[in-house]
Amino acid sequence: FQARHGLEQDALIGKRTLAALNATVEQRIGQIRLNMERTRQVFATQREDFMLVNIPAFSVTLYRDGQPHVVKRVIVGATDMQTPLFEAPLKFVVLNPTWSVPRKIASEELLPKIQADLGYLARNGYDVLDRDGNALEPGSLDWNSLHRNNFPYTLVQRPGPGNELGRIKFLFPNEYGVCMHDTQKKFLFARDSRAFSHGCVRMKDPVEFAGHLLGPEGWTNERITAQLETQETYTIALQEPPPVVLVYLTVEANDDGTVYFYRDIYGRDAG
Repeated sequence: FQARHGLEQDALIGKRTLAALNATVEQRIGQIRLNMERTRQVFATQREDFMLVNIPAFSVTLYRDGQPHVVKRVIVGATDMQTPLFEAPLKFVVLNPTWSVPRKIASEELLPKIQADLGYLARNGYDVLDRDGNALEPGSLDWNSLHRNNFPYTLVQRPGPGNELGRIKFLFPNEYGVCMHDTQKKFLFARDSRAFSHGCVRMKDPVEFAGHLLGPEGWTNERITAQLETQETYTIALQEPPPVVLVYLTVEANDDGTVYFYRDIYGRDAG
């Protein structure tokens, strides 16, 4: 029961398991109807090779010839920073990426840490750039005069084991600035509910996933690993970019008809 409802499989009747047990048949029928309509809209477009991110299921599936090829767990946006629904072609895979820190994160989350300890920048591999992209010496700046509404710099984290994007990033350019990437916080993948990000999608085992994705592009697992070991940023432009489709399905069924229900983490089923 817990496996079919996206719950931690601990055989204990906790708060979430109790809520799922108490859902009525009528509620489940309504949920199925709603998601059948969502599914019709999503798959009105025929696709053969694509990536499907189902936000409530916390999963990404790579499809080949219309069939599931590989599935990985993901972390999605928190309830106050929701991952948007859209479709865009996956154009680039970046190995050993840098991270240009969004201004909101830099000024609200990182700035207090820098003000408390200037060494935070060097320890975590951050460069400080001015508006023209010129590198600045952190020790020459008056950090205490800065605040969330006065932050004229850009922080860029260099590639490395501590990079927030991890070892690999999947880019499908879109108006939301959302991408898919590795993460340092791998312990979060053990959680049954994984809505923790600022809106981007973090993937478990992204290097293995990249091997499946990039195989048709001539990239073997060995070639990917060798490039990662250089610690240098390298961008792969896909010759045949597959669509990345981000959807919100709180009900799914597999080939044998088993139905899976997921928590409505963004409260959209009731809307």
